[in-house]
Amino acid sequence: MQLVARQSVGSVRRCTQARAAGAKPVVAQRAPVQRKLVVLRATEEAAADAAAEPAAEQQAEATLSPLEQAKLALESETVDKNVLTAALAGLEAEMGRLQSAASAAESRASALEASVASAKDQFIRLTADFDNFRRRTREESAQITDNVRSDVIKELLPLVDNFELARTQVKAETESEQKINNSYQSLYKQMVDLMRSLGVEAVPTTGSPFDPNFHDAIMREPSSSHPDGTVLQEFRKGFQLGGKLIRPAMVKVSFTEDGPANSSEE
Repeated sequence: MQLVARQSVGSVRRCTQARAAGAKPVVAQRAPVQRKLVVLRATEEAAADAAAEPAAEQQAEATLSPLEQAKLALESETVDKNVLTAALAGLEAEMGRLQSAASAAESRASALEASVASAKDQFIRLTADFDNFRRRTREESAQITDNVRSDVIKELLPLVDNFELARTQVKAETESEQKINNSYQSLYKQMVDLMRSLGVEAVPTTGSPFDPNFHDAIMREPSSSHPDGTVLQEFRKGFQLGGKLIRPAMVKVSFTEDGPANSSEE
């Protein structure tokens, strides 16, 4: 502290003496010193930049790919064997890495193809199963509808038999009886139209060949004017729904007297 104070006092005295003697200020004498400092700093910065350039080049070379490093080594005027060897080693390592990546990609692609094929096969099976289920459900629904319709129609068939019996038995003699008969037959016609709208059909009987699938033969009668096995008379109507028999028809069937005799002779 005392030394700094003495130096300051000495500087003040010298400045005062210089001013008294008419000398230039001390500040003017420092200008060459500052220029030297600036030049010195510029020289140091240039040296620092020059020292940093190899480091930057090394860093830039480190960021290059092995192929680019090999190209730079070949393009340089003086080929360094060590640099070229290092570049080739880097290339080999890079090729190995690329081959490993390609093998891994092929494995993943194969796994994905197998997964896609399995998913496609599963989708096709599910689609086929759904189509079969939809077709089976539709058929079952139609079958249930036909069965319910057949059951309802079977319950109505005794009414049809009564109407048929009344139509053949009732003989209207007076005008009032005729009116009653007409009303009665009108109701019967409405029932027949309703059953036809439901798809009900009468089984062909009189004059048609006997079919055990649709006819129930309760009588046989010899006839020379009809072929053997012809339905001669209908005792009760038979009905079918969509080709399915609801009730067979009760009929009388013809036969020829020569038939059994010929068959016995044979």
